[in-house]
Amino acid sequence: MDEKELVALVRESETVRICRDLVRLESVNPPGNERAAAEYVAEERGKSGVQADLIGHGDCRASVLARLRGRGKAPALLYNGHLDTVPVGAEEWIHGPFSGEVAGGKVWGRGASDMKGGLAAMMAAMMALAESGVPLQGDLFLAATAGEEIDSLGAAEVARRLRSEKIRALFISEPTHNEIFIAEKGVLWLEVETFGKTAHGSMPEKGQNAIRMMMELLGEFEKLAVPHRRHPLLGGFSRSVNTISGGVKTNVVPDHCFATIDMRTVPGQDHSAILQAMEGIIRRLEERGPDFKARVRAINDHPAVETPPSDPALQEFSAVVEEVTGRRPVFQGANYFSDAVGFLPVLKVPLILCGPGEPGLAHQPDENVEISRLVEAAKIYTLAAAKFLGNGG
Repeated sequence: MDEKELVALVRESETVRICRDLVRLESVNPPGNERAAAEYVAEERGKSGVQADLIGHGDCRASVLARLRGRGKAPALLYNGHLDTVPVGAEEWIHGPFSGEVAGGKVWGRGASDMKGGLAAMMAAMMALAESGVPLQGDLFLAATAGEEIDSLGAAEVARRLRSEKIRALFISEPTHNEIFIAEKGVLWLEVETFGKTAHGSMPEKGQNAIRMMMELLGEFEKLAVPHRRHPLLGGFSRSVNTISGGVKTNVVPDHCFATIDMRTVPGQDHSAILQAMEGIIRRLEERGPDFKARVRAINDHPAVETPPSDPALQEFSAVVEEVTGRRPVFQGANYFSDAVGFLPVLKVPLILCGPGEPGLAHQPDENVEISRLVEAAKIYTLAAAKFLGNGG
């Protein structure tokens, strides 16, 4: 079977159907509820004669690891898309967030872009390859994972199960509009607490105000110089104080304040050094005032990752994208982090992000995915697997 015949097995109607079905299966995280979507993926792969294992993560939560077996003569490929979505939000949607409605050449709904559309395209590709009967020299794995929006628990468990497999590259169908992203920023989230002493609001001098302590601490943090070198694809380091809470009542001096800080890092930054610098600020403030008490801990800590532009797998995939789309890819970077944080510490393989969704629509109301990009992505994944796992290995 030639390449034209192979990609012709990617049918728009089937690809759109899978995408719509996935969007209609609500899997908002928190709390997760990915099991129904995971069971759907496993059932669909089973129809194609592809082995699919359901991986439970407790009540109402699950991931799937599907495997299209090759001859074991070449390294495998790992395709990945996550099952969970962020919440809908309070804004009114043009189309129901779980309707999976088709309108204007798009599939609409929460997760259509980030990233049930990408997962649907990968499922359609695996279906086309299974139907084709094209002999593969290596295995094609498809991991549909739970928990990406919070802790990547599904990716971490799949990685554990695949740790003895020889895998050439990891492809994640994050929304990139079918462009190729080869780097993603690291993430360091800090949880900061300050501790004071309560008193009546009319007599603040008798207490120690934990909110004022937090204001002082965050002020010092904002002035902290954090060493980094600007990255050509990812830009620079960023930090943002994104939650803060403290106090119990207007007329009570607060004895506790709590804040979280979101930092996005670039390759070469040392997360432990940043945490130590924050601990140093706390020590200096405690020395300055004996009533000052605070603590800090990391609650999310994953370094930045990048794949060298010269990587052979990346170059081969870039050629496939150009062949299918007619566009020469320009490598880009992602400010967000993906399930790569669960996979790469174990598998240590090149990372390539490429998916049909529009990056700017992720986590937004009226999320959608263009059907033309959805089908294009399915063809890219089909042809890439055939080339990577074909007779050439």
